[in-house]
Amino acid sequence: MCRLLALVGRNLPDLPRYLDAFVEVSRCDPLLTELRGGSRCEGHGDGWGYVLIGVRSSGRALSAHYRTTLPVYEDPKGVNSLEDLARDVAVGALIVHSRRAAEGSARTWNTHPIHYSWKGFEMWIAHNGLMDSEELSKELGVSKLADTTDTYYLGEYVYRRLRDLSIGELVEALRGAAEYTKTAMNTLIALYDGRRLLVSATSYLSDSYLSRIEKERGSLAVQRALRYYELYTESSNGSHAFFSSSVAEHLGSARAKELKLRRARAIKLELETGRISWRVRKLG
Repeated sequence: MCRLLALVGRNLPDLPRYLDAFVEVSRCDPLLTELRGGSRCEGHGDGWGYVLIGVRSSGRALSAHYRTTLPVYEDPKGVNSLEDLARDVAVGALIVHSRRAAEGSARTWNTHPIHYSWKGFEMWIAHNGLMDSEELSKELGVSKLADTTDTYYLGEYVYRRLRDLSIGELVEALRGAAEYTKTAMNTLIALYDGRRLLVSATSYLSDSYLSRIEKERGSLAVQRALRYYELYTESSNGSHAFFSSSVAEHLGSARAKELKLRRARAIKLELETGRISWRVRKLG
């Protein structure tokens, strides 16, 4: 159970506005509290992290990856450092994740975004939901490690299936990974080869979860779960933002629209020219 935020494009518009909302719902998330049926506001306090990739106004490349077991709302130095770094980005992408542990303890190894770099390009992934890590590890031909987040196996599955920064290949890898979803596979992924940057956002609920929803459509608990897992997006002047439903409620933006279920939106940036293109693809 986590919260997600991504900004992609030129000058990373309105970062303080989005980041302030992200910090506040990580501290006290009304949707999480409702989902769990609590009376005391609950949050996402098992660590946070970000990846920031792009080109500075000077033309120099920037790639910064940060993870800590501190809650984001108790890490003002980390938040301020991110804002300082992002202020000088001419074109690029930011992915931020705040964690509430579902599988794997609160340690840096399990904190998102998780990084993969043994190919000719790098990948970072942040995830909200729960995957079948036992079956994923079998598919990967590796032992299931103790005290390891399911997102590690999800990312490994996706990364192994990519040859380069291809929207088609990334979507196909996500389609395959979706079969191992227990609840939700909401992801933010960044791929980077030094010249190009590919960022995707996915909104996905498993077949079993959707079947339960169909059976219990009038259930308040089901309605709360659906709302909790919604992912939102808004765009302006060639820039795109993606964020969890709790962030959307805090922002109260009339421009925010729900990312359709079982969809992936992928955005490619040519960092040398600043050219931006995007596609929306179905996941199933």
